[in-house]
Amino acid sequence: MTKLQDIATILTGVFTKTSPTPDALYLQQGDFDGNGELRKTAQPTIVAGNPKHLLTAGDLLLASKGNNNICVIVPVIEQKCVASPSFLVIRLRDKSAILPEFVAWYLNLPTIQNTLAAQARGTSIMSISKAALGELEIPIPSIDKQKKYIELSKLQKREQKLYKAIAEKRKQLLEYKMIKNI
Repeated sequence: MTKLQDIATILTGVFTKTSPTPDALYLQQGDFDGNGELRKTAQPTIVAGNPKHLLTAGDLLLASKGNNNICVIVPVIEQKCVASPSFLVIRLRDKSAILPEFVAWYLNLPTIQNTLAAQARGTSIMSISKAALGELEIPIPSIDKQKKYIELSKLQKREQKLYKAIAEKRKQLLEYKMIKNI
């Protein structure tokens, strides 16, 4: 097990104001759907200031405020992006040794989410600190094993979607039959 701070740089998101001539996305929690995918409706709202705040594809964003501390991966997009203060930015130092998808999968595990929630502090809005996140220990299996875990996770999500779709179709069929027999 390795501390996250030993394999990544952890930064806070930045506060900035909207601009009438925006050139960058200001990523907030609402810009991501329940699957961690960037919504297509996200639009530029700020002017990208300091280049050190610009996100790159493969950076991880951990929602550090509130009760849902989901971790998402910054996708490959042409638009400049900056993280809002509701995120902690995790920038892996060596993506050939540990994959961003593996780290996101690990941080989204229910047991790790519970660990993070237990370390959150605050009175009205709970918040995870950079220091607490940095102390979190993470296993680093071989790249092949990481890829297998990622693939299994994708298959599990697909299975859940299929079960949900089947349940919806059964409901529709039952409603149709009931209405037909009235």
